[in-house]
Amino acid sequence: MPDLTVIYYTSNSEKPDFEAKIRQSLLDSMGDLPLISVSQKPIEFGRNICVGQVGRSAQNVFRQMQIGVAAAKTRFVCPAESDILYPPEYFTFRPPRDDTFYLAMPLWVLFAQRGGGKVYCRKPHGSESSMVVNRDLLLSRLDVMLANLGQWGDQDADGDKLPWMLDKRLTRRDHFQLSTGVVTFKTDQNLHRKTPHDVLSKTRELPYWGTATDLIARYMGP
Repeated sequence: MPDLTVIYYTSNSEKPDFEAKIRQSLLDSMGDLPLISVSQKPIEFGRNICVGQVGRSAQNVFRQMQIGVAAAKTRFVCPAESDILYPPEYFTFRPPRDDTFYLAMPLWVLFAQRGGGKVYCRKPHGSESSMVVNRDLLLSRLDVMLANLGQWGDQDADGDKLPWMLDKRLTRRDHFQLSTGVVTFKTDQNLHRKTPHDVLSKTRELPYWGTATDLIARYMGP
């Protein structure tokens, strides 16, 4: 029996061709693990839960994650976002502890906005968008984060009212190392145009993924 469910969530705000390629990459990498998708438009992708066009906001990202995690039946879950490439190795890790959030490293930001430099930079502390965690632990944290909020947040809200999921005072977290890193695209359609990154790590090419220019062209066109 599988012990890990992939939770894919999307506001369907990225360009459809791009997101379709991201989904195919996910299928190619994850193998035969259970897949739950939580989307704002219906998609044929694993077990799909369509919440309707409630708008994109930081709160809605976590609400959709919560819905997907609640539907999972396995001991562990891992998120998968609509603008991120995950190597097969990501889906082989299993947490040694049930009380800890395990973040995949390295995590690379691929800057793909129009008119910007096409480069990779490391995101030094990881992200809740690339972690493997006990299902009940993540669900309990999401329940606390969203407890005092309405069901859905305002369109394009940046999440200032949200508690930080990985607050060190309230959660245990650790990293697990991958030989091939996770890559998150920074596109013009993203909710947030900026993201923390290590400028000194800037590079135009990564093993396995290739050059930034070629990877952008492969998934987003020239």
